Amino acid sequence: MLPLGYALRNLARRRVRTGLTFVGLGLITVLVILMAGFARGLDRSVAASARDDVAVVVGAAGETDLIRSFLAEGVARDIALSAPSVAEVDGRRAASIELHTATRVGDRVGLLRGVTREAYLVHAAVVVVEGVEPRGPYELMAGRLAAARMAMPDDALAVGRTIRLEGHDWKVVGRFAAPGTVLEAELWGRLEDVKAASRRIDVSCVALRMKDPADFPRIHLFATQNLRFEATAVRQREIFAALRSALEPVSVLAWVMAGLVLVAGVFGCANTMFAAVLARTREMGALRAIGYGPGAVAVSLLEESVLLAGAAGLVGFAAASAVGEIPLRFPLGAFFVDLGSGVRFLGLAAALAAGLLGGIVPALRAVRMSLPDALGGKL
Repeated sequence: MLPLGYALRNLARRRVRTGLTFVGLGLITVLVILMAGFARGLDRSVAASARDDVAVVVGAAGETDLIRSFLAEGVARDIALSAPSVAEVDGRRAASIELHTATRVGDRVGLLRGVTREAYLVHAAVVVVEGVEPRGPYELMAGRLAAARMAMPDDALAVGRTIRLEGHDWKVVGRFAAPGTVLEAELWGRLEDVKAASRRIDVSCVALRMKDPADFPRIHLFATQNLRFEATAVRQREIFAALRSALEPVSVLAWVMAGLVLVAGVFGCANTMFAAVLARTREMGALRAIGYGPGAVAVSLLEESVLLAGAAGLVGFAAASAVGEIPLRFPLGAFFVDLGSGVRFLGLAAALAAGLLGGIVPALRAVRMSLPDALGGKL
């Protein structure tokens, strides 16, 4: 086998072409990481939002889009007070009466949720990270991604700022996190304030945290058997499964784009290595004449390709590691692009695969050349 130093020297001999290929493979690594991170971040944010122990009572139509669900407030209070198998925390029932509505600031759409104190018992992922929860009239608590969802600067929803929604001035009194869930894209206010601002006399749903996920049939029976309620119960997981299904084409498209970027990397690397074979035909013939076999020459070409791709992949890996959290929005929320180690290693693996696959065909071409043709510089 030819020494590894030979492959390294050959990369240095064609600096312009090597440099351009290096930059291209580095960009491909970053693009694969971003595309894969987009797909995984979108999928995981929806999946992580669903809990097995939460049931949601909605109108009889069974609407899984809670913005379009309607439930009489009196009925909602009866359900919250009397539904069976509801967990209790410090003597309080984990039954949250909620109103979900879309709101606008100019042409920017946000998600506003009216809640009571019991919402924090049901949605355990919500943690106040700055300020306090809404306690007074027209006070808001903003999720970490609420500003991104509305295409606004993050400081527009800083604690102490005022924002005008639905004809009223709302004071931001807190910020909350709900890591990995779509809840972080929402604005939370007191139920009575959101009702007044949106001119609604009904609510969207009652979210119930069950003692045991197996108790859901009891809650479903309770909601449907009382005809006065005109309601039904669905698992929270079913609501987010519907959202996940609606977003699946977007996620699939991101993976397809990542695959196309990888294919572009393979062709780019193959083009570089073909050029190397064409420029060094006589040199390869000389190597074979002094005792190196066709396999040794082919392996050396593969080493060049993989070393170049690996170095570019490491640079792309480091660049992705240095990037902070990237928020993106979608119709019903927002999420952070997943740039975890698994996704970054996937990008590095894509670069190595581009180098390996891109070097195979030129290496096979070098193997198939006869020694007289190689020494004569014939292709």
